[in-house]
Amino acid sequence: MERPRLKAHFTTEVLDDAKVFLLAEGQHYLVRGAGSGRVLPYLDGRHTVMDIVQALAGELSPAQAVLAVRRYEVAGHLVEGRPPLTDPVLAFWDAQGVDPAAVVTALEQTTFRIFAGAGVDPGPVEALLREHGLRTAPDGDGPVVAVVDDYLDPGLEKLNAECLAAGRPWVLVRPTGTVAWLGPLFQPGETGCWACMSQRIEGNRQVERYLAGKRGDGRPTHPVRESLPGGAAAVGGLLAAELARAAATGSPSTLQGKMITIDLRALTSAEHQLIRLPQCPVCGDPSLIRDREPKVALAARTARHATDGGYRVEQPSATYARLERHISPYLGAVTRLRPWADEDNGVTYSFTAGHNFAMLGDNMDLLRRNLRGQSGGKGRTEIQAKVSALCEAIERYSGVWRGEEPVLKAAYADLDEGLAVHPADLLLFSDTQYGHRDAWNSDPSHRLHLVPERFRTDLPLDWSRAWSLTADEERLIPAGYAWYGHPDLERHFYCVGDSNGNASGNTLEEAILQGFCEVVERDAVALWWYNRARRPAFDLDSLNDPYIDTLREFYADMGRSLWLLDLTSDLGVPAFAGVSHRLDHPVQDIIVGFGAHLDPRIAALRTLTEVNQFLPSVRRRDENGETIYHDDDIATLRWWKETTLDSDPWLLPDPAQRPRTLADYRVPEGADLAADVETCVARAAGCGLEVIVLDQTRPDLELSVARVLVPGMRHFWRRLGPGRLYDVPVALGWRTEPALEEELNPTSVFF
Repeated sequence: MERPRLKAHFTTEVLDDAKVFLLAEGQHYLVRGAGSGRVLPYLDGRHTVMDIVQALAGELSPAQAVLAVRRYEVAGHLVEGRPPLTDPVLAFWDAQGVDPAAVVTALEQTTFRIFAGAGVDPGPVEALLREHGLRTAPDGDGPVVAVVDDYLDPGLEKLNAECLAAGRPWVLVRPTGTVAWLGPLFQPGETGCWACMSQRIEGNRQVERYLAGKRGDGRPTHPVRESLPGGAAAVGGLLAAELARAAATGSPSTLQGKMITIDLRALTSAEHQLIRLPQCPVCGDPSLIRDREPKVALAARTARHATDGGYRVEQPSATYARLERHISPYLGAVTRLRPWADEDNGVTYSFTAGHNFAMLGDNMDLLRRNLRGQSGGKGRTEIQAKVSALCEAIERYSGVWRGEEPVLKAAYADLDEGLAVHPADLLLFSDTQYGHRDAWNSDPSHRLHLVPERFRTDLPLDWSRAWSLTADEERLIPAGYAWYGHPDLERHFYCVGDSNGNASGNTLEEAILQGFCEVVERDAVALWWYNRARRPAFDLDSLNDPYIDTLREFYADMGRSLWLLDLTSDLGVPAFAGVSHRLDHPVQDIIVGFGAHLDPRIAALRTLTEVNQFLPSVRRRDENGETIYHDDDIATLRWWKETTLDSDPWLLPDPAQRPRTLADYRVPEGADLAADVETCVARAAGCGLEVIVLDQTRPDLELSVARVLVPGMRHFWRRLGPGRLYDVPVALGWRTEPALEEELNPTSVFF
């Protein structure tokens, strides 16, 4: 080292000639040895080692002087020379471990270009860049700095295309607003592009999307108006420092593929991951979805973990670690993840996850529901509940129609009857329901049970390509039924979208198994609920599970009951209903939950944790002991306030039937998910039912999503057409003869 310099971020304290303390933020060093204090004044980057030897000739021998300098160098406290920077700036770069001379050289060789969004003055940010030594010019060939008041600024689409074509990095900054946005830095070929980002931002702006639709124009823009000089200075300064560091070191910027938000009210910050969309039409390959073949080929998958969420190939904690990056109110497929209730009782765990949803036409009520919409997750542990909510939100997100999905447009009358599935076989409404739909739909308490128009077989519509696991051949499913928010429903409201059979998993086999179990669960509930069939209890003691003992004590301490009913249908897949009511009040606040799975233990636990999900909605009470409800849905409140075990004894175990135990069910012995799916397909086939799968997995999400459809099996919403609802209860001995439609339960499932 020719001209050694002590790093400028150190404060020095000389105790004596042989002891020197060096202090910096979070750092404390002691340099010991003869001459350590004597050489210190000369370690300024201007003196050579020989200069130091000569200056101290009367005090230290040449060897002592060289050795004293060497101690600082070996410890990493010295750098070479003194570049033309102020002491504070020099200290900053020294603290970062960046060669200040390299900073000066790099900044002299890099010229940034400034892009200003519509109506935005980039002057304050550009001034900060220059203050940090960065050069800017209208024709600068370095990275582009785009200063905007909205990340959906109309000019950014063109800028994105230009930078992609040139392979040029660029960075976004929104220095305005109470929450300022910094980054991401887009690096063509390495990160997602602006189009990837804008897809997520647009999806999460539900009000703006609604208003854009009302205006009939393009993107859901929302420029922010509020701004403080201090906020702009803080964000601009951080950006300038980071760009200077990246330019000087040549290393990737901290902002590469990442956005940082700074809340100027709370003085907090958060990171948001830019997700690269492999199917992006601008920087990716849209054929990944557009040309996806419908065939589903099952592969052997070992289920290593069995939880109340089902059979899984990995621990919930591993799934969460993989998917957590998709949670962001701005750039996420999932906008938030938080506990359903504020309290942590250590027994019941429920989480909610926000997600954007489809908008259809001029529907203010749909907008209101979407804004409040959230996915729910439950589990016997906190991490299980978090993963359950997170995966359900991604499942919903994946099922939203985006226009990139492969479809065939045709009228049903023009399709092969064996190839296309008629919506009537999926919806199962009765003629009476269709005949009275206008009056029925006008009642706001029927929002979950809307009756659509009769399907027109002569109207060309979109059909999604799916796969029959039963016949091992292609099937066509009405796209308006298969996807949320398909535009066909705006001109022909032939179905009501629902999530029955939608499921996610670490593998496609996981997702299919979960989806099939959900179809079985809801079909079994419909058979029981609308027939008000008396069913036997399930003996929870037979599970021999300490968690269940704790749970029952927890409910008892709240003054609530808890039991399970066996709803297992002709498919032989264990299915249960859980019921809990308030014991100490005339208003019983009855809550219910359901579950089904090949493994009866999982089915029972899934049922119990679903009951737990409803507890926060009825648990709070005022000073008079009256329930403070956590819901304002008309049908839900009517159920909680008016339903009692006296009025609806079918909610109670049938005392005439022996309680079922674990020994009454066949417990699967294998651990292969593909084999489990094949078992499900075989059981459905034994009942004359076909299992169809539509793969809804999105390439940008590390989670498989499937829609499982079984024509003839029905949702537990009010679908009263002919079929299993009337026939199976008789075949199973639940009834002696089929019910008449008007004899069915007048109360519909309320969730």
